[in-house]
Amino acid sequence: MKSFLVILVLAVPAFGILYNIDQPTPVSLAHGEYYASTRLWGSGGVMARFGVGLFNRLTLGMSYGGDQVIGSDEPRFFDRYRPELQARLLILEEMGYVPSLLLGFDSQGYDNCVDKEYIVREKGGYLCLGKTIDASRTYCQLGINYWQGTDAFVAVNQLLPGALEAMLEYDPAFNDTADNNRGFLNFGLAWTFNEQLRVVVALRDILGKREETRLNRILELSFTEHF
Repeated sequence: MKSFLVILVLAVPAFGILYNIDQPTPVSLAHGEYYASTRLWGSGGVMARFGVGLFNRLTLGMSYGGDQVIGSDEPRFFDRYRPELQARLLILEEMGYVPSLLLGFDSQGYDNCVDKEYIVREKGGYLCLGKTIDASRTYCQLGINYWQGTDAFVAVNQLLPGALEAMLEYDPAFNDTADNNRGFLNFGLAWTFNEQLRVVVALRDILGKREETRLNRILELSFTEHF
């Protein structure tokens, strides 16, 4: 029985991971827990996030950033001129055959923001399901969201030895105006140290949905701790 519980714990991604790469996870911070992250991408882009668990099932957060922040070019901050907001309510916590279920809102899109529109659109309101396949230590997620149209997303997180994770996620971008049938496919690797510091390297938009984001490489650092 003890061995089974150890395997079950190892099968679930580290507690406090709110995002795989771009796609949200059905996870809420615990009461008094906080989350801070910084993402670096493309031509000197930087985005920072901060979230806090108000209760065990409710997380609120905000984010802000811009392109060309690092380097010699003139910085171009997101032209909405305000922080973006995130909110999460964990409706169901995974237990046995019951998946985790989360209701959320996220106004943060990705890459540059031109004329108040992100190249990779924000999730808006969303519902996300998550379930662990214990035998293979695989965490599968499925979500549906609405922002200027209905969209969906799917993600797979495979836990590897040494606190490593391999992540694959896909957003079909049904609400995107780009004239092609491709969606956003991302692949990444993550390493978590002491269940607090997480380092992600990822290759985004592998299928070339948008010319501006095609094969975009990112580095993201996140830290989770209690007050």
